[in-house]
Amino acid sequence: MAAEWKGSSRKFTLSSVTTWLIKPITFEEPATRDLADIFGTYPSSFMALLIFSTVSAETLLLLPCTTFETVVAETPVILAISLMVAILVILSVSKFNVKTSVPLFKIFYKKLMKRGKMKEMKEKNVLYVLSAVSVVVISCFLIFFGGRLVKLKEEKSLEKSRVLVYEGPVSLKEATESDLKNTSEKNRKIDLLKCTDMEVYVNGTLLYTYETNVNHTRSWVANYYPPQSRTPVTYFDFKGAAKIEIKTKAFEIDKAAVSPLFADIKPETDKKEGTVSFLITKPGAYTVSFNGSHERALHIFAGEIDENAPDKGDDKLIYFGPGEWNIGQVSLETGQRVYIAGGAVVHGCFNANYAHDIVIDGRGILDGSLYEGWKGREAYIPLKFDHCREITIKGITVLNPNAWVCQAFDSEKGLIDGIKIISSRPNGDGITLQSCKDYEVRNCFVRTWDDSLVVKNYDRNSENITFTDCILWTDLAQSMEIGYETNKGKKEGAYIKGVSFNNITVLNNFHKPVISVHNADDALISDILFEDITVEHEEVGSGDGSEMPYLIDINIASSSNWSSTKERGKIDGVTVKNVQFLSGNECESRVSGFDGEHMAENIVFENVTMFGKKIKNAEDMKLTGKEGTVRNITWK
Repeated sequence: MAAEWKGSSRKFTLSSVTTWLIKPITFEEPATRDLADIFGTYPSSFMALLIFSTVSAETLLLLPCTTFETVVAETPVILAISLMVAILVILSVSKFNVKTSVPLFKIFYKKLMKRGKMKEMKEKNVLYVLSAVSVVVISCFLIFFGGRLVKLKEEKSLEKSRVLVYEGPVSLKEATESDLKNTSEKNRKIDLLKCTDMEVYVNGTLLYTYETNVNHTRSWVANYYPPQSRTPVTYFDFKGAAKIEIKTKAFEIDKAAVSPLFADIKPETDKKEGTVSFLITKPGAYTVSFNGSHERALHIFAGEIDENAPDKGDDKLIYFGPGEWNIGQVSLETGQRVYIAGGAVVHGCFNANYAHDIVIDGRGILDGSLYEGWKGREAYIPLKFDHCREITIKGITVLNPNAWVCQAFDSEKGLIDGIKIISSRPNGDGITLQSCKDYEVRNCFVRTWDDSLVVKNYDRNSENITFTDCILWTDLAQSMEIGYETNKGKKEGAYIKGVSFNNITVLNNFHKPVISVHNADDALISDILFEDITVEHEEVGSGDGSEMPYLIDINIASSSNWSSTKERGKIDGVTVKNVQFLSGNECESRVSGFDGEHMAENIVFENVTMFGKKIKNAEDMKLTGKEGTVRNITWK
C-alpha cells in the first residue's frame, strides 16, 4: 500500500516511514523548490511550520480573552480552528515556490538573500528559526496560563470534594498565654485545651484546633517533671481534595514547610496576612513547621471519611459521641467494640485481659491529661491489651498519656491501623509490643518522648511483627527499637525474629539512634529488616543522647538497667536496605557483639545513603564496634 503527498512527486510506503521521519535535512539551491515537495520530502519542515502556525494562532486568539474561564472553555475550539488554518495554509501554498508563498517565508527569504547568507545557512536554518520561535511562543503561553490552569484545576477538584469537620467540646478551656509557657506540670496544668492563637481552615471552613503537650527536652529528667510545651493539633476527614489555610497573629511567618517531604507540598506563605496555604489530595498526617523551627509545629490529621460508622443501637457497642467524657479505666470483654466519634474527647483508658475480637475505632480523641505523671510508680496506659488475640485499634488519636501509650503483651493476631499518638511525659513510648506474635502496625503517626516503635520480650518470644507506612517524630530516645529487654521472663531458647520496619518516614529524631537492635539478655535476635526508611532530620547525640550517639546501632550489651539474664545472646541477620538520611548530625554508626561467642553477624547494608553520599563500606558509614565480635558484614 502506498500513499502520495498531494502537490509532490514523492511517494512513500508505510514501511519506509521511519526512514522518512529521521532523514537529515540537506538542501540544494532552494529558490525554485516547491513547498509541498519540501514538506513531503522533509517532514521536520512541515512539523516546524505546523507548530509555529498553530501556536501563533492559539496565542493571538487567547490573549484578548478577558476571563480565564473563557480561555479554558474555548481552548479546544481555538486549537481545532488554528490547526485547520495551519494545514490549509500549508496545502494552499503547495503550488507556489518559496519566493511567492507564505509572507513569513518570503520575508525570511528576502532578508537572508539581501545579506548573502542564504547559501551559507540553507533552508534548514530558516526552519530552525521557526522551531525556536515556536518554542518561545509555547513557553510564553505556558508561563502566562500555566499557573492559572493549575488554580482552575484546583478549584474544580475542590468543588467535587467532600469534607467532614468535627466541632470539639465546648467545655474545653480556651488556651491563654500562660497556658503556653514551657514549664513542668508542677507549675501549670497540662489539660487538653482549645487553641486560640492559630486558625486552621479546610475548604473555607474553620476547624476546631486543640492544644496538646509536647516535650523539647533532650535529656532524661530524674524527678519525672520535665518542662512541657504545647503544640496545635487538628483533624478532619475528606474525599477528593482539601485546601488548607492557616492563619496566626501570634508570630510572623517568614516561611513554612510541610512534611512528610514525599507529599511534595510547596505551601504558599503570605507574610503580610500571616497565612500559609496548600492543597492536599490524599489522606495522611501532615506537619507544618514555621520559620524553620520545631516549636509550635501544627499537626493536621486528614483522614478518610468513615463510611462504616456503627449503629448506636448495637448491644456490643460502647459509643462516645461528640463532647467531653470522663470514663476512668474501662475493662473490655470479648466481642466488644468501642467507637469514639469525631468531636469526642474521652478522658480515660481501655484495657483487656485474656480477651479476643475487640475493636476500638473512630475519629475522636483519647486523652490522658487528667492523670498526673506516673513518676515511675503508677502508669495509666490508654490502650493496654495483655494475653489477648485479634485486637483491632483504628483511626483514633491519643494525646497526653501519663506514661507509654499503646501496649500489647503476650498477645497475637493484632492490628493497629491509622492511630495518631503524641506523648510528652517520661517513659512515653508510642507503640510497644511485648512478647507478641503476628502483629501488624500500619499508617500510624507517632510522636513521643521515648521510643516511638519498640519490640521487647517480657515473657514469651516475639515473631512476625510488621510496622508499615508510619510517620515518626521522636523527641527522646529511639525511633525504631528492638530491645534492650529480650528475655525478661528468663525463658529457655528465647528469641525475637521476623520483625520488619517498612516504608517509615522519620520527620525528626532528636536524641538516640534512629535504627537500633539491642540485645541485653541471652535471646537470639534474627531475621530483622529495616527497608525503605527516610530520615528527614535527626540530631542524634543531643542532650544526654551523647551516651549513644549512633545513627544506626546494632549492639549486644550487658546493662544494669535492662539485663535480666546473666548470659548474653546473639544477633544474626539484620538487613538495612534503601535507607536515606537527609539532614542532621553526621554521627557514627555501630555494629558490635559482646565477645567471640556472642557475636553480631550476617549484617547487610544495601543502598544506604547518608547526607547525599552512598555508603559503600565501614569507613563511609563511620562504623565502630568491639573488635573480634562482628562477622560477615555485607555492603551493597
